[in-house]
Amino acid sequence: MGEVRVPKQALYSAQTQRAVNNFAMSNLYMPRGFVRSMGLIKQAAANANHELGLLDQKQALAIS
Repeated sequence: MGEVRVPKQALYSAQTQRAVNNFAMSNLYMPRGFVRSMGLIKQAAANANHELGLLDQKQALAIS
């Protein structure tokens, strides 16, 4: 896919920078309820993976 430059202060990596470079931005946003539900799903997955021993407590808490 080639090299891509990502700003040092960016909180994302090359794949996101490729999307920024190749796709037009809009003023559309995901609804608040959708964003909240995705957060709850990630939290539940982190907790489940911690209980299964696939994540240590520090990682699970960081995700949660």
